[in-house]
Amino acid sequence: MNPGLSGLEEVLTLSEQMVGAARSGDWQELTRLEDRRRALAGTLPADLGQHLRTAEQARARRLIEACRHCDDEVRPLVTARLNELRTLLRAAEPAS
Repeated sequence: MNPGLSGLEEVLTLSEQMVGAARSGDWQELTRLEDRRRALAGTLPADLGQHLRTAEQARARRLIEACRHCDDEVRPLVTARLNELRTLLRAAEPAS
C-alpha cells in the first residue's frame, strides 16, 4: 500500500480515537491525540494525490471525508466544554 494512504488511515484512526476521548470527556487524551494527528498529518506530502493511482485517490478522498466527519463530531463537544469552563471562570471571579 502507498505510504501516504497508510498515513491517511492512521490519521483516521487517531481522529476516531479523538471522538471517543471527546465523548468521554477525556480532554487530556483528546489533546494528546490531536497533537499526534497533527504531527502525522504534517508528514504527509502536500501533493499526495499525485502519488496515488485512481483507485487509491478515491480511497484517500473517503479517508479524508471520514476524518472531517470525526472533526464535525468533536467540535460541538469541545465547544460545549469551553462554554462550561467559561461559566465556571465567571462564577469564580471576585465580586467588584
